[in-house]
Amino acid sequence: CSLVFVVLLFAAVYCNFDFTHHQNGHELFVSLRDETQKIWVVFVEANPNADATLASQNKDVKSAVKNRLYNEDVFYTELDLSGDDQKELYKEFTDLTKLDTDLLEEGPTVVLVYDKKGYWIHGHGIPQETVDTIHAFIVQKEENDNRNQPISVGGSVKHPSSFESFGGGY
Repeated sequence: CSLVFVVLLFAAVYCNFDFTHHQNGHELFVSLRDETQKIWVVFVEANPNADATLASQNKDVKSAVKNRLYNEDVFYTELDLSGDDQKELYKEFTDLTKLDTDLLEEGPTVVLVYDKKGYWIHGHGIPQETVDTIHAFIVQKEENDNRNQPISVGGSVKHPSSFESFGGGY
């Protein structure tokens, strides 16, 4: 009996739930709702069998996004909504994010969520816009961490423009 307890305790301590592995839109929705202190990046694509050009483009964009996410503290996951069954399984997620799945016929979309707020990005600027949005979320996260801290003003700015004269007008 005590051996079973030890095994269960070990499993509880060392086997964390991986929020990035989900089976349907409800599981992903629950993860986004409950894991508010993490930044989420959800790469969404549809790869119809007949369109090799779209599949290649999606692969290139996915690779570029993943390369840009290197060393970023985010939860990254992917959705392939190629079939009607997948679209139905993830309907709760696509409804929540107001994702226009028709756009997936042109290329992928990236959904970014932090603290129950988010955006989706579609188009050629996905890799850079993804990183820019993550950095904005990080700033917001740091501001939230400092919200209850006392105000601290460290002195004058060391920017070169602060040493220039106003010159009599603006």
